[in-house]
Amino acid sequence: MKTENPLLQAPRKVSYAQFALIALVLFLAMKVCTLPSVLAEEAGAKSVWAALFLFLTDCILLYFAMKTAKQGGLFSLDIPRGWKIAAGIPLLLFFALKLSAFSREVSTYFALSLFESVPVLPISVILLVFLCLFADKGFAAIGRTLEIFVWLFLFVFLFVIIFTRTEGDLFNALAIFSPDLDKVGGALFRCLGWYGDTTLLLLLDLREPPAVAPKKKNAPIFATVAFSFLSLLVFYVVFTAVYGEAAKMTDYAFIKLSAFKANTDELGSADWPMITLWSVLSFSYLALILLAGKECLLQLFRKEGKKAGRWAFAALSLFALLFSFFLLDEEKEYHTFMTKAMNLVTLAAGIVTIASGAAALYKEKYEKTN
Repeated sequence: MKTENPLLQAPRKVSYAQFALIALVLFLAMKVCTLPSVLAEEAGAKSVWAALFLFLTDCILLYFAMKTAKQGGLFSLDIPRGWKIAAGIPLLLFFALKLSAFSREVSTYFALSLFESVPVLPISVILLVFLCLFADKGFAAIGRTLEIFVWLFLFVFLFVIIFTRTEGDLFNALAIFSPDLDKVGGALFRCLGWYGDTTLLLLLDLREPPAVAPKKKNAPIFATVAFSFLSLLVFYVVFTAVYGEAAKMTDYAFIKLSAFKANTDELGSADWPMITLWSVLSFSYLALILLAGKECLLQLFRKEGKKAGRWAFAALSLFALLFSFFLLDEEKEYHTFMTKAMNLVTLAAGIVTIASGAAALYKEKYEKTN
């Protein structure tokens, strides 16, 4: 069956291992920075349950996105172009706003935590230029990069566990098991804006000739889900044990759980291994979001090729820069946007993902019966 825009399909072609690593980045990257404090503000010690319920949301979207990817991706489905446009518009808005919010969050962290008296604007500009250069290589190239560095991720992850220290209170952790879950429901909706990232996977192409399709090809996906689940569970339990009721006042949670064993008078207390890990994950995440936005933009305007793609990168980066500095410049504005407006956009993107997955499942069933 012929598909539209054949030149745009090659950059979306990835292996199952690359697909799994991209999913890992989407699961973890932005869930360990400012989200933990917001969840703690909304649900207190029960934030771990809210985080895990929201994680299940991403898992559901992963399932439908993967079904779509096995049919070649959203824009390769045999559906009318009008339906593709209707699906592409909320997705484009979703990716553009995610890029705006999280590029601002990453830039603000670097400006306030790693440098002294450095404005956020130049860091944001440099970050977006870097992201454009990285995203220009395509999904497959980002997937290959993640394959190369996955062993470094594991080393740093183990390094952080073994060579850093934390001081927690068991009574803070025991509050997690209290039967009072009244605030969890509100936290689920108000923090939805940090989730829904696995929607991006419905743009990828996982099609393989049946004769060469490997057995147990879903194993990397299952491993990714299990590792992400355990990592987030441990992170939020430890975070709650360490900070308790003060967790809601703790920004950049990933760095404040431990102190690197160094001379803090000279080097500061920054946990550099953790900073390295989070930086690579967040850069990869933002590049993927930028690339997904570009794919949607080109499909909506029926453009293709490297030149059109670079113009799309420039347009999305400029939008992210202007949107973040005019509408998300203050901490209160950022918090309000992420806990209100972004929730609705995420909900719309999730509906598109489930609908496209249902269409892919129908097509798969039709092919098997014919």
